[in-house]
Amino acid sequence: MREERDWLADRSLVLDGKELRIGRYDGSVKLNNEEREFAKALDRADFVAWWHRNPDRKPYAVRLVRGEHQNYFYPDFVVCLSHLPGDVPVVRLIETKENTKDAARKAQRIPQYFGKVLFLTKDQSRLRVVNDDGSLGKAVDWDDLLPVQDWLRASKPAV
Repeated sequence: MREERDWLADRSLVLDGKELRIGRYDGSVKLNNEEREFAKALDRADFVAWWHRNPDRKPYAVRLVRGEHQNYFYPDFVVCLSHLPGDVPVVRLIETKENTKDAARKAQRIPQYFGKVLFLTKDQSRLRVVNDDGSLGKAVDWDDLLPVQDWLRASKPAV
């Protein structure tokens, strides 16, 4: 129906004098199997206050300049670590990758606000951290994301 299609259009609303942009659902936030498993693990993790899927090529998405050229990349997840009362929330980026060489290239640039991006890849039935040189680092259990928490907390933004 025409009226239903209108709800799927990009739109802008003004609330309390501030613009709120709403993007239509176009499938860009879909998760592949690996991303879905990781999202479920984030849901179970005590140290995650909130997370969201970072869609590709949207004006409201987090985009980063790649290390080896001027094109952008969009990390898969924006994650806010839970914090103690009085602490500032810590927001970090996580990218799930199949190609560790691509992860090594993307890791060359560290965004000032977010700190280093955590690159993870599936190695058989488990996740592994991808080191800056593209080698595989610590193993991560889907049910115990403690290495992810430690890595994200240790990554300090430059700001």
